[in-house]
Amino acid sequence: MSAKISYAQSSDIKSRSFREYRRDMKKKAIAELEFLPFLRALLAPAQVRKHGADKDLWFLQTTGRITQEPDYIGISPDGSEMLYEFQYADSIDKLQYCDFKLSKVGKKLRGKGRISHQDRKFFYVVKPTAQYAFIDPAWIMKNGEQGPVPAWGNREAFRVPTENIRSILSDGNADMRRVLSAIDDKNLLLEVQKQFLVRCAKQFSRELQAAVDTKKIVRIVPTTLDGFFRVCFILERMQEKPLSPGVWLVYLISFFKETIAPVEFACWMFAFDFLYFSSEELADNEKRSVEKALDAAWTTIQTWNSADGSLTRDPNISPAEETAAVLHAANLLEDVRQDFSVRYDRDKKTDRIFDVLPDFAKTARFLRKCAQTTRKAEQNSQERDSSHNERDWQAEKQFGF
Repeated sequence: MSAKISYAQSSDIKSRSFREYRRDMKKKAIAELEFLPFLRALLAPAQVRKHGADKDLWFLQTTGRITQEPDYIGISPDGSEMLYEFQYADSIDKLQYCDFKLSKVGKKLRGKGRISHQDRKFFYVVKPTAQYAFIDPAWIMKNGEQGPVPAWGNREAFRVPTENIRSILSDGNADMRRVLSAIDDKNLLLEVQKQFLVRCAKQFSRELQAAVDTKKIVRIVPTTLDGFFRVCFILERMQEKPLSPGVWLVYLISFFKETIAPVEFACWMFAFDFLYFSSEELADNEKRSVEKALDAAWTTIQTWNSADGSLTRDPNISPAEETAAVLHAANLLEDVRQDFSVRYDRDKKTDRIFDVLPDFAKTARFLRKCAQTTRKAEQNSQERDSSHNERDWQAEKQFGF
């Protein structure tokens, strides 16, 4: 990777892998892309679109640029432009100040101090109350003070008292509440999808430990999809890549079948993602194979649609586990498809995250129901244990045993 990508990947959490970095960047993309139609309706007749280095790609694999450009741009019918910096607050109830980065509020001129930007506004959203405001940088400088922010490692920012922000907030409508609900649903899917790799790592770890404890051989046969997945899994953990990833990628594509099971599909997509991002440049025949495979994978995910929202096909696997596997595949498929479209100029870009799913909201409801059932079962188990302990204590008190 270039030095800029390595910096972006490790600037906040130095131990993040490239896969984890992309997942974190997608959280920002989920909110920005969900709010885009809402902004377009709110600012009509201005034409609003994504802006900045991440306007086409939510991670910096292809562009390699780090900028401070705002997130949206609005172009009025007369041709005038206004930039919009998106700021999203999970809550401000317990905050004394709302903080804004210095560089996003104004630019520093030699000998004149910092002056506010005139070409942009902040689109400030408060999630719990479904409220928003368009804030001028000049207003932030007037109503705030420059100071260190403990949550930001004491970096300097403009700190505006929360009461001042509350006074300019407007109530959102039903459309805004639907946007906020979609963001919650998609963030849940993004969290659940990582469970697949956690389970794979634990299973593989148990097999390796058993090889020592029972002196049994762990076989990895690269002529099967499972073996190929394991080879890619190990190489990624070692931060190594094959010498000819494009050749490997074409070979991997041959394992894909329309009847592929969800868990197998997740393994296939993991290996596909690893090999694709290990390839600096694909040959023409490799590009054709990749594009065809991406289209087939996109279509396959959309066929897994159950009435309860689960993404499942195999009756021998837990629906929640199988759904997590499909979500993992969908997450990686979006990353690869978007990068491929940008890098090789294909018109198949993602408009919103997780739109490949048949019904993301229904799937989110299914997962919440599964989590609720699990919590209830754990609670009942704890209550039974507590009841048994109480009976044991009473028996010991009465009979001395």
